[in-house]
Amino acid sequence: MPSASYYLLRHDLLERFPAADAVGKNRFMLFRIFTLSGSLVCVGAAVKMIVTIPDAGFLPGIIILLAVIMLVNFFSVKKTSQLSAAYFIMLMSAFTLLHAVAYTCGGIRTGGILYYGVIILYAYMLLGKKGGQGFSYLFAANVIYFYIISTYTDWTSFEMFNNEVALINEDFLINALFTFYLIASQGSYLQSGKNIIIQTLEKSKEELEKKTVELEKNNALLQDYTRQLENSNRELDKFASIASHDLKAPLRAIGTLSDFIEIEMEGKLNEESKKYLETIKTRVIRMDQLLDALLKYSRVSRKKMVMQSVNMEKLVEKIILRYSTGRNCKIKIRNILPVIEADADAMRTVFEILVENAIRFNNKNEIAIEIWSEENNSDWIFRVKDNGPGISKLFQEKIFVIFQTLNNRDSFDSTGAGLAIAKRILENKGGVISVDSEPGEGASFRFAIPKQPIRKSPEYGFTEVTVV
Repeated sequence: MPSASYYLLRHDLLERFPAADAVGKNRFMLFRIFTLSGSLVCVGAAVKMIVTIPDAGFLPGIIILLAVIMLVNFFSVKKTSQLSAAYFIMLMSAFTLLHAVAYTCGGIRTGGILYYGVIILYAYMLLGKKGGQGFSYLFAANVIYFYIISTYTDWTSFEMFNNEVALINEDFLINALFTFYLIASQGSYLQSGKNIIIQTLEKSKEELEKKTVELEKNNALLQDYTRQLENSNRELDKFASIASHDLKAPLRAIGTLSDFIEIEMEGKLNEESKKYLETIKTRVIRMDQLLDALLKYSRVSRKKMVMQSVNMEKLVEKIILRYSTGRNCKIKIRNILPVIEADADAMRTVFEILVENAIRFNNKNEIAIEIWSEENNSDWIFRVKDNGPGISKLFQEKIFVIFQTLNNRDSFDSTGAGLAIAKRILENKGGVISVDSEPGEGASFRFAIPKQPIRKSPEYGFTEVTVV
C-alpha cells in the first residue's frame, strides 16, 4: 500500500507521464517544489505578520487563502493534460496576491517585489518561452504602474507597518529570505540527482555506452565472420573449379569411348544399341552443360560489380540481333530505355537469359516479344513479355530454382539454370525478379533494380527489330 508521502508528493500523477517525456516530468517536479515551498512561505509570512504587526488586518488571511488555493490547485489535478492550466493558475494567484498587498505594504518599495523574479523564472520553466515572456511583460507593467501611483498619488502607503521603519525593514528582510529560499529550492533541484532531465541524459549515456561496447563486440565478430566468409568463398571457388574440371575429365572420356565403340562396331550394332550409345553421348553433353551452369551459378554472387553508365537501349538492341533463331520472331522495344548506373555484364546476362527463354520455349509459329522500362521513386523496372505457352501459378516460384525446368529435358536442351542465375545476379545488386503469367497467355517477366543517378537517352527512339 502506498505511503502518505506517495500521495502528498503526487507520485501517482508523476507515474502517468510517458517514460520518454523527460521535459514534462521535470516541469511537474518544479511545479511541486513551487507549490509546497510557496505554500510554506505564505504560511510563514502570514504568521510573521500576525506576530509582529499589532493590527495586521485581513492581509494575513489573504496570504493564507493563497496557500490554500495553491494546494487545492496542486492536489485537484487528475490528468497530465490539466497541468498547463494548473501552472498558470498557480502563477497568476501569486501575482494577484503580490499586487494586492503592495497597496498597503509600500507600493513600489514593497518587499513583495522580490518575488517577481522567482515567479518569472518559474513561468519560463513551466509555461515555456511564450509563457515566460508573458509574465515578464506583466510584472514589468506592474512595476511601472506602482511606480506611477506611488510617486503621483496617495493610493499606496506603509499602513500595514504603521509607517514604522523597523517593521518595514523587518518585512523586507523576511521577504528577501523567503525569496532566497524559493530560488535555492529550485536551484538545488536543478543541480541535484533528482532532476529528471539529468537523470534521463545520464541513463541515455549509460545505455549508449553499453550499446557502444556491444557494437564493438559485434563489429569484431562481424569482421571475423567476414574473414571466414572470404576464406570460405575462396575455398568454394577453388572447389567448384577443381570439381568441375575433375568431373568433366571422366565425362569427356565416356564421350570419347562412346565414339570409339561406335566406330569399332560400325555395321555390327543394331538400332537399339545405336540408340543407347546416342543416349550416352547426349547425357554426357547435358552433364557438361550442368557443370558449367553450376560453376557459373556459384560464382555469380561473388563477382564484383563494376558500376558504370550503361545505355540499356544499345545493350538490348545487340541482344535482340544476337538471338535471331531463324523463326518468325518480332521483338519490339516499346519506349526509350534509359541510361543507368549498373554493371553492364550483369544487365547483359539477365536480358540474354530472358530473351533466350522467350524464344526457346515459345510454341507459336510467330514469336512476339515486347521489352520496355518503367520507374518509380526508388527503382528502375524492366519487363520482357512474350506470347508463349504461359506458366501456371503453381510453378512460377519453381522456375527460379536452380536446375528446375517445366519441360522434358529430352525435348528441350535446357539446364534449368538460366532464371536461377538471373535471380541471383539481381539479388546481388539489391534487385528482384518475378513473373506474371497465365497458361496460354504468354509470360511477362519483371525485374527491378535500385535506381542510381540516371540520364535519358533521347537520341534513341522507338526501336523495332524483326528477325525472319
